[in-house]
Amino acid sequence: MSLKRLPLFIFSGMIALAAFVPQIRPVYAQMQDEGTADGLNLVPRGVYMVNVQRASDGAPGDFIMHGSNIGTVSGCIDVTEPEVKVVFTMNKVEISLEKDSEFELKNDEVRYGTYSCDIKTRTATFDVRLNRDELIDRNIKSIGVKSKTYGMYTDTKINPSKDKIEFSSQSTAGSYFETFWFYPSNTVILHTPGAKRDQDVGPLIDKFAESKGLVPLSKTLKGFTLPDTAMNIKYYTDPRGSVIHQLSAPDDNVKVGMLTAQRTFYGSDGALTQSYTLDVYALKPGMND
Repeated sequence: MSLKRLPLFIFSGMIALAAFVPQIRPVYAQMQDEGTADGLNLVPRGVYMVNVQRASDGAPGDFIMHGSNIGTVSGCIDVTEPEVKVVFTMNKVEISLEKDSEFELKNDEVRYGTYSCDIKTRTATFDVRLNRDELIDRNIKSIGVKSKTYGMYTDTKINPSKDKIEFSSQSTAGSYFETFWFYPSNTVILHTPGAKRDQDVGPLIDKFAESKGLVPLSKTLKGFTLPDTAMNIKYYTDPRGSVIHQLSAPDDNVKVGMLTAQRTFYGSDGALTQSYTLDVYALKPGMND
């Protein structure tokens, strides 16, 4: 995959959100004594990273609250599924881990420096599917995530609408605000993996997109913007289907054309400009785009 996918945003602190930033700022529960818990205490069980992901299936407006413990364990080990309960109260969704994941060691003997099991890396996770339309119908204004054993992880205010959900929170680290967008079904992403990191070919991608009948996503979703870090990655809708029909599988990353860019060299005779071609690739938004 040429395009490096990064988390759209991550909850942290009371909840902090950062678009396209590969940071791990975990949320901490108001922990009780871990020594009283059952199972193996191999990772800090009161420390989770929670992020919002796109649902690849299901009803329109579905999205996933994905929680992942920041600790990982490798070896002859399995991890149990957590028991998660979702409760709708007045203006709030409460996600409660009724029983946390547990690590289970396989007591396989070492055989000549190797193990008889498949060595795997495991971490404790949970997934909760929610729906935008249900949040709107129930007039939900906040989402809370807590553990029955370790206490509250986070509680954040939300403002759901047809096109987006706005998340905001307040903590000792400051105020946070971020937006999760619901893209139209004909959204495509164009990118140029061959471009140099410091070279902005965004205007050339826009020109290429226009030639294919693509429309910038910002014209469909009012207020939609990409961060400056998303250089040479552009989002569009494809009303004619000229590009999206080439993407048969959800994870396809297909070359759809080329563009001509300019680069500058500095030699003994001064600055020289040279033309070169860049491949343009297209893909559909993934769970973290």
